[in-house]
This record gives sequence, structure tokens and C-alpha cells, in this order.
Amino acid sequence: MPAPLPPAPPKLPPVPAVRGPIQISVVYPKPEQLLTVRDSNFIFGSVGTGDAALRINGVPVPVWPNGAFMGWLAVPPESAPRYELIAGNATGVARLTLPIKVPPIPDTTKHNNLVGDTLKVLVSPDTLTPIPGNTYVALGAPGSTVDDTDRVTIARPAPGNGQEYKWFLFPGTVVKVTGSQKASGDEFVRIELDSGQIAWVLRSELQAQYISSDSAHRIVGDTATPVRRVGDVRIRPGSDWIDIVIPMTGPPPPYLVEETDRSLSLLLYGVSGAPVVSMMPQPADPYLNSVSTPTPEPTRVRYSISLNRPPYGYLALWQKDTLTFRVRRPPRIADRTNPLRGLTITVDPGHPPAGATGPTNLYEGDAVLQVGLKLRDLLTQAGANVVMTRTTLDPVELGLRPIIGRRANSHAFVSIHLDAAPDGQNPFISNGSWTLYFWPHSIPLAQFAQTGLLAEMGLRDKGIAFQNIAVARGTWMPSILTEGAFVIMPDQEAALRTPAYQEAYATAIFRGLQSYFTSLAQTP
Repeated sequence: MPAPLPPAPPKLPPVPAVRGPIQISVVYPKPEQLLTVRDSNFIFGSVGTGDAALRINGVPVPVWPNGAFMGWLAVPPESAPRYELIAGNATGVARLTLPIKVPPIPDTTKHNNLVGDTLKVLVSPDTLTPIPGNTYVALGAPGSTVDDTDRVTIARPAPGNGQEYKWFLFPGTVVKVTGSQKASGDEFVRIELDSGQIAWVLRSELQAQYISSDSAHRIVGDTATPVRRVGDVRIRPGSDWIDIVIPMTGPPPPYLVEETDRSLSLLLYGVSGAPVVSMMPQPADPYLNSVSTPTPEPTRVRYSISLNRPPYGYLALWQKDTLTFRVRRPPRIADRTNPLRGLTITVDPGHPPAGATGPTNLYEGDAVLQVGLKLRDLLTQAGANVVMTRTTLDPVELGLRPIIGRRANSHAFVSIHLDAAPDGQNPFISNGSWTLYFWPHSIPLAQFAQTGLLAEMGLRDKGIAFQNIAVARGTWMPSILTEGAFVIMPDQEAALRTPAYQEAYATAIFRGLQSYFTSLAQTP
């Protein structure tokens, strides 16, 4: 007897019926794949026909009308690390054995190895190797001509993957190295932004001349402390942005940008001689309220940029002896009934490379390309200029995608994706639509886009969330990533094959963009 199907979301089109011979194929997990959990996990694929019943390790698993299946099962024991699949209908029976690998039993005597309801082996970082004395190195590609955030070194507050990407440092930034450590399979080095702030970068981000050619690959830096002196700050207003121009001697400084709902803060590390600033642009600026500094500390200075409206975008640029912090003005929305006219929008169909695949082998990169092309058409009809990061199935480098948007001076960047669950997460209850952002000034656009997704696609509301996503780290415009549906769920995968549901996804983003820019027009 077939297992019952879960209730279908009301806006999904019916899953088409497929009839044919029973042919079992498993998309996930792959043969001999090492799972990362020991209790429960999902398995999905197709049995080739929608009139078959399926059992996996003796448990009934639902089969949708097109033959796709999704099972949520106990992970097989170490004594029998395999899934046994048997599918049958009135015409016959088929069997498949899928061997997998189960993670080792964790050491439960150490409480740090217990993570929620799932036991996971946590690999502790290697011991820190101190680097004594004064060792100063430059970060980034030597001789780089890039003078803005197109090519940066990402620094984080602790070593290892999963840490927040917090600092984005110019090529040529000189920092003190105080230690090295392996974590998450990578080599990290500990640096000082100044005497009061440490951070971690990948060892590969050190310029090559600072790595010894001997077998130990020692770090051999300069011993002289870099000297950076700050001059008098100037404000240079323009029609589309306002430049905060900071003269400076020495190499580019480490810096940190932080946002509030009406201000931007630019903190420079390892500098001296910064004059106290308190000034208003003359004549009064409708967007910029003031630029000021509290009393500078011995090795750092913070510039507080007060705005009359929420931050919209910004860019840090370094040219010899000058740091320019460019604050972007929100676009002028002349027609509230058609707020997108004249704006430039970057549409980024996510992947390839990488990407998820559904039970009947619908590849995420294929599906979102169709959504992206439909969104392009909607935006063009509304009078917007559209920049596509790709229009074919050829791969586009991950880091290049936001650069494409910035170089086009886009007013918004939207990356279109489909979701999949990680090991140990039940896709029957975790699926839905959600929208991701990196910078706070992208939150309003994320909220409007999420409202559009819920209205048009009709799936569970997973909300909006911050994530370390490369394509949304551009600062020059609001940038978001939408996860409209779960391509690994059979009914959602089947819907995403239809032009109508692809159109619904595109319309959701289009409505979100319309609402966001209408809100800018209504802001006093």
C-alpha cells in the first residue's frame, strides 16, 4: 500500500501523473556518502512511476504522482550501513541497495560534543602557534590596481568556517601577525588591526613575499610598525552620493563599517594624529546631517556619519594617500505608481557552479535561470534597466556576481535560488520560502521580497535572516538572496518545472522591488 502524501500547499499546481516501468534512482545520498548525523536523515529520488508503493528499510515512504519520493528515516546502524529500497505496483517489484557511511560514535563524556538532539563530532581547532616579536605583513594581491571593495581580504573574529565576516580589508593593508592555527581544514593567521583588536584571516591572504620558501613555510614579515597619520577631513557632496574624503599618509588602514537606522560609522585602526571633527555640510544637505568624531583614541578614530534617512549604500575606496568613504543617496522616485522606471536592477540567477538537485533531477541552476529571465521581462516592461549576471548555463564566478551589479551602478541586487535541507533537518517541516541579507541596509528590501514570496508562492514563511552570503555582501546597493522554494521536495520541484510557477516566483520578486522603491518615494 502506498504511504499517504503530505498536504499540498494550495498555490502549487498538481503534480503530473507519470506511468512507466519501476526504476529506482536515488539522488541523495550518493553511494558510500558519509552522512553527518547519526539519528535521522532524508533520502530522495524517483521510482519512475507514480503508481508504485515504496518502502525503505521497511518504512513506507510517500511517492508523488510523478514517481518522485522523499523519505525521513532513521539513519541505518553502523552494523548495516545501507538503505534497502523496494518499490512495487501491480506489474512488478524493483529493489535497490544503497550503501552509505555513518559517522563514528561521539565521545559523550565530553559535553561539548552534544549538539541538540543530534550527536555530532566536533573537531577542535589545532593549537595556536604564536609568532613572537614584531612581524608585519601586507594583505591581498601585490600590485593590485583595484581601489575599492571588489577585491578585499575578509577578516573574522575567530578562526574557522562559520565565523561572521566582519572586516573587509583593502589590498596592501599592513597588519601585525601574532599567531597561526588550523581550523575547519584551513590555515588561519591571527592579526592585530591595532593593539586593541585581533582578527583572523586565511593564510593564503598574506602576500607571497611574506611566506618563507623553506619547508616550514614560515611567515617572515617586516619589523617596522606602519605609521598612518590622518589629515583634515573634507565633505564633497554630489548629485548621487556624498564623499567623506580622509587624507592619510602610510599604507591603507584596517577599518570597520557599522550601520544604524539613521547613521553610518567608519572606524579606522592603527592611525594617529586624527583631528576632532564636528561639522555640517553647507548649504544644508537633505540626506547628510553631519559628520563628527568623538575624541580620537591613541590608535584609532571613528567617524560618525549622521543621516536624515536610513542608509541606502556606501563604498570605501583607497587611492594613494586618500581614503574616500562614499555615501550613496537613495534614488529619486519621481512616479510612485511606477517606481521602477529608470532604475537599474541586477538579477542574479544563482549557480552554476554547485547548486541543489531535486528528486527527478531538476537542477537549481536551470530552474532559477528561467525565473530570472521572466523577472527580467517584468522589470523591462516596468521601465527598469536590467543587468543579468548570466543568461546561459555557463558558470559565473561567485565573487564576480556582486561586482557586476556595482559596476553597473545598480539600485538593487537580487540573487535567485532554491533551497535544500542539510543533513539532520526534516524537509517535510523545514521547507518554505525565505530571504537572506548581509548588511542591515538590505533588510527593508528583504522584508518586501519575503512578503511577495508568501503572496505569490504560497509556501511556509521561513522569514528573513542574516547569512554570510558572498553575493549579498556588496555595499553599494541593497542586496538580497531569495530562497523561493525547496527543490528537493517533490511537489515543489514539479511546480518549478512549470512556466506558471516560475512566473509566480518572478512576480514575487518584482512585487517586492516595486513595494520597496515605492516606500522610498513615500519617505519624507
